Amino acid sequence: MGIHFLSTIGTVCTALPELPCLTSGNVSLNTPVGNCIDHYGHIWLADTAHNRLLIFDKEMAHLLAVFGSTGDGEQQFNMPFRLLAHPEQNWMYVSDIGNTRIHILEYDQALSITSVKRFGNETDVALKGPNGLAFWQGELCVADEFYEGPGGASRLVIFSEDGEYRRSLHAVETENGPIHFLWPQGLSRDEQGSLYVANTGFATVVRCDWHGQGIPFPANGKCYLDGLELARDVSVTQNRILIPGAKNSAISVYDMAGHYQGDLDGFFSPIQVTAVPDTHRMLITEPILATLQMHEIDLSRVRDGNVASTRVLSSVGDERDNPGQFHFITAVAGALDAAVKAVVPSPFVALFERWFAHQLSLQETWIKAVQPTAMPAWWNLAVTTQLEWVQRWQQTWLRVMLNDKFDDPKDVLWMVDAGNFQLQASENGKQDASLPVSLPLMPGSLGIAAYKPMQPLPGQLDPRVPMIVVSNYLSGIITVFQYDNRLGELVPYTNFGGMGREPWQFNKPQGLAIDPVSNDIFIADSGNNRIARWRLSASGVAGLVEVFGELGQGNGQFHTPTDITACEQGRLYVTDQNNNRIQIFDNGMKWVHSFGQPGYSIDSDHFLLPTSIDYDNQHLFVSDLVNRAIKVFDLNGNIVDSFSSFGADASKGQLWMPYLLHANNNHIYLPDCALNRINVYRFEHHEQEGTR
Repeated sequence: MGIHFLSTIGTVCTALPELPCLTSGNVSLNTPVGNCIDHYGHIWLADTAHNRLLIFDKEMAHLLAVFGSTGDGEQQFNMPFRLLAHPEQNWMYVSDIGNTRIHILEYDQALSITSVKRFGNETDVALKGPNGLAFWQGELCVADEFYEGPGGASRLVIFSEDGEYRRSLHAVETENGPIHFLWPQGLSRDEQGSLYVANTGFATVVRCDWHGQGIPFPANGKCYLDGLELARDVSVTQNRILIPGAKNSAISVYDMAGHYQGDLDGFFSPIQVTAVPDTHRMLITEPILATLQMHEIDLSRVRDGNVASTRVLSSVGDERDNPGQFHFITAVAGALDAAVKAVVPSPFVALFERWFAHQLSLQETWIKAVQPTAMPAWWNLAVTTQLEWVQRWQQTWLRVMLNDKFDDPKDVLWMVDAGNFQLQASENGKQDASLPVSLPLMPGSLGIAAYKPMQPLPGQLDPRVPMIVVSNYLSGIITVFQYDNRLGELVPYTNFGGMGREPWQFNKPQGLAIDPVSNDIFIADSGNNRIARWRLSASGVAGLVEVFGELGQGNGQFHTPTDITACEQGRLYVTDQNNNRIQIFDNGMKWVHSFGQPGYSIDSDHFLLPTSIDYDNQHLFVSDLVNRAIKVFDLNGNIVDSFSSFGADASKGQLWMPYLLHANNNHIYLPDCALNRINVYRFEHHEQEGTR
């Protein structure tokens, strides 16, 4: 009985040449988060999903040192998250979130690094999710993101500089009552020592002293800044408060009194901002883009609510486009043949592909060489995206020329490799055995489902191979692809939808499902808080059947439905994410039942942002995001089994940001968009055990 981790799909590229080495062409990052600058001007980076620290020179042109490996030992990490340099000593603090502890590392100018102490996971302290770090007058503050106190509140934990526990802050005290923490992530402080907390669960930035007394902002009279889309981090620099994510794809700027000044644009999903001392430069990590960037801007010029662009001086992080490598993998569909196949490329194809990869590298180097030395952030992002798009096209036509395609495409796994703007597929599910199988996709492709028409459709090229339906989160367009055996590619067959709130439009669509009774296509229209039902006619034309649902907490209402699945009887099951529940509907779209309630738990129907659901063999499989759990239920919502493990250890099936899962033939395929891999599990229930 149980869920057993089997393997991963997705190539890992961590090999490095002899150090020091040039950064460009040698460093592939995997969701980097923390960054900082040591006393000698070296730049440190937490290559989080690779479980290591990288140290660069001042200009990030050379990689000087690497420290750490995967594990829970003295010089090991499981998701090193945030970095903070001690203001006087040659110490580096590292929050090791997967191991629920903090490291103190000692370094010298030659970057000889040793472990001084590890603390915070002792029984009497028991950190649950150490994230942001701040230091003031001999004390270290740690944001304990996943701590669950009364009412589910999180906490801040104060240690001495050498890791001795001092006290915990469970709330900020104000004249109007306490303000609690929920999933606090980033921390910062100003020159007076006041703490700034990115209180991510409430989308606020809170200001207090080191004993939890609130310090109001004159701009609003409150000790927090609100009205933010998200607070992924906070940084006090150049006498300004920077909040990454407060507006979409931007960093919002406030003065120290809490007055909104404007936004820095040209980002994708920035996290940690670190000031370069005595300059207008800043280090900024972009985890989803897998880069560390150095920007320059005088923040005093950001005012009157204007949008300003920084200048990108340099960037670290090679493209994640090596063979078999993923970049923001989001969804899986299809099935593998029971007989595992061996994929053996011809020596000529392998040799030619290596030559072609070298040509792409030269092309990228040339593009970067002719760029201005300091590009606006939005321009840098646009050029990078354009380069990736062009290279996808070049690689596609290379595969066509080499006739590089699957022998039997009807039994493969289809995967949305969103960051590389492509679909990939695998015949055998092995770690490095996935191949690109589509022309370049629009940015924002997300969900996927395999669709088999009841009868061949007009213009359908190969009825043996399922059509592939893909949702696009950014455009609201749903595209139906079909397999072209001549090209060895998925090519568009039809599309429908578009961004908007009309019944036939979508707003941030995510998960997809095919009704086994009617063969209709169901789409989780997340931004419109509803479910859409579409049908392909016998002539191949997509038509809207109905939409149901609206924003709310009642029966049949939704708050961000993210995924949907259906059983053989036509019942629908929807992850109602922000209501922390699963809703069940009959085949007439009438509400039947709901199960689930908010809360931390790995083995019950307590959910925290359930993201995905799928049906297989009389069971429901749910991906519970914050609990980092796969939960198995019967069709009435009774818990059957679960698996949970938070971290980045590929040998243990651990999870960080799992997205849209897929269950088929008692196997679970769960893509993790932050770890850039797909975890494969097997579910064994009582009937199976009895027959073994």
